[in-house]
Amino acid sequence: MPTKHPFLRAWFMVITVAWGFAASGVQAQAFPSRPLRIVLLIGPGSSGDAVARFVADKLGAALGQPVVIENRPGAEGLVAVQSVRNAPADGYSILLASPSMLSGPLLNKAADYDLQRDFRMVSFLYRNSALLVTGRSTPFVSVGQAMAQARQQPGTVSLADYGNSYRIGGMLLAQQGGLAFNAVSYKGFSQASADVIGGTADLGLLDAGASMPLVRAGKLRALASTAKERLAGLPEVPTLQESGFAGYELYVWVALAVRRQTPDPVVRRLEQEVAAITHSPAFRQFLSTFSGTEPMPVSGVQADQELARESARYRGAVDAIRNAQR
Repeated sequence: MPTKHPFLRAWFMVITVAWGFAASGVQAQAFPSRPLRIVLLIGPGSSGDAVARFVADKLGAALGQPVVIENRPGAEGLVAVQSVRNAPADGYSILLASPSMLSGPLLNKAADYDLQRDFRMVSFLYRNSALLVTGRSTPFVSVGQAMAQARQQPGTVSLADYGNSYRIGGMLLAQQGGLAFNAVSYKGFSQASADVIGGTADLGLLDAGASMPLVRAGKLRALASTAKERLAGLPEVPTLQESGFAGYELYVWVALAVRRQTPDPVVRRLEQEVAAITHSPAFRQFLSTFSGTEPMPVSGVQADQELARESARYRGAVDAIRNAQR
């Protein structure tokens, strides 16, 4: 074999490496040659859907190919995850990721995926905090009043939530405060907020942006936010950290991810174009129309590192909850 000769073997290796770089360059230049899709775990009409469509429009213009939105809600994100996970790892199928895709496999054995293992982050887009709210018919006007009853009369204070992120947030709140809520989980925000407004549920841990209009309309009373600092839209509402829950925070972020095996040149092209969008004044202006929403322009290696931290945090939270329940 000619490659047994030292000189020929070295020359063969040089040619192989050069061919690899050339192939990568051709692949990067050729991408994309057809439409892309962003798969969402949520239906049309939500703030996440609106932001995804804004990004898809800008990304399509930058790439010179249409970027189509596919709404695939169901099974706490499993339907959307499997749609991208089963597609080729070529960058044409992008997942709109959220924390429910971290907590889902921890709470449901049927969710046989691992977001950190199976996907590579392209970029975080934004994050939302939550509000602890109550209806106008309840006697609770402060966090202290609500928690005092939940502590003194275990199980008598109902807490409405929806989705794994808010569900875990409620569990951590109860654990940290030594509380026993009557937790009631709903399919979505509209059902949960309606029952809090109507008095069927005493409290709700709900999306801040969606709740603010109801608070301003006098239908809900905001007791506290889960953000690190008071929300600009509700400066009079304290944080849970200010209300006796030191270190407590809850954010629901939204990010873009592709399959882990996607070629580096393709991922870098996507990272570059999405970063240009998330750092733009137009994106920040668009996000400002959604109360309680903060831009989170973290991409590339930093995005993967952030996902690793979030994964560890959720795993630790679920483990702590399970240990406390034993």
